[in-house]
Amino acid sequence: MPDRLADVAPRWVVEVACAGVCVAGAAVLRLIVELFTSQIAPFVFVGPAVLAATLLAGWRSGLGVLAVALVGVWYMLLPPERFGPLSVDDGAALVLNAFSALLMIGLAQVFRGAASAAGHERATKLEVRDLLLRELNHRVKNNFQMVASLLEMQRRRAADPGTETALGDALRRVHAMGQAHAYLYSPSDTVGSIDLAAYLRELCANLADSLLLTGAVRLTCDLEPGDLSRDRAVALGLVVNELVTNAAKYAFPDDRTGEILVRLKRIEVGLELIVADDGVGMPPDNKIKSTGLGRRLVESFARQGGAILTRGEGPGTRYVLVLPD
Repeated sequence: MPDRLADVAPRWVVEVACAGVCVAGAAVLRLIVELFTSQIAPFVFVGPAVLAATLLAGWRSGLGVLAVALVGVWYMLLPPERFGPLSVDDGAALVLNAFSALLMIGLAQVFRGAASAAGHERATKLEVRDLLLRELNHRVKNNFQMVASLLEMQRRRAADPGTETALGDALRRVHAMGQAHAYLYSPSDTVGSIDLAAYLRELCANLADSLLLTGAVRLTCDLEPGDLSRDRAVALGLVVNELVTNAAKYAFPDDRTGEILVRLKRIEVGLELIVADDGVGMPPDNKIKSTGLGRRLVESFARQGGAILTRGEGPGTRYVLVLPD
């Protein structure tokens, strides 16, 4: 306690105050018990008061409590009162209780020192862990940027339009994973879950900027708060990234106007995430290439996020992900 209150009061003030509180507490407790019975041993509350003061403020506070308590017991409780000469039994009891209280102070101080050392060791380990995590996150961020730069370089040098498109898609996915990592994995944040709505809201804003969704095609977010683990949130963010990007690329050909909707709402079994558009929709035969990378990524990320993925009814294209609690 003195260390924690060092900015508020000097150490000795805290020690004296703690000793006073413990002595007063022992006295009040004795008065309360005496309301029900008068058969109370003189030293019954000395030990607990000494122990409490030592654990809270250190051995000096414990010694202060012991001195005041022994003087008080001798003055008010041991016959004859007011520092009269003690009988052999009462004198022996006073000395034995003093020695036992001193032993208690010593043991409590050892325990206090061990607890303090363990706390400092734990704090040091946490600082090292945070430093390592910051270094790791920095390296991961640099790796994402390096991969993105290499993909962008290759995309610009590609002569084949199909290759350029594929490299552009890969570049966009790397950007999405980098944004998810930057948003969700902070060394200073130890909370195991996040608000999925806040994450998706920022993701949609980034997607609207990167896909130039202004004017003709709008990206609308209707998101209710819902907590989800970080790993599941990353996977679902990548699903949303893939579906929104596909809608922006294929749902509105020939400068068609429309809307892409990302909706998160709470249902009875958990959360429901909907990504829909009012564009041209899927082919009438509802056949999607099973070898398409985008399709496989959406299904894989949905499984990683613990979501049940289904394709809903139009107009346009509509995907529903149910996230059980």
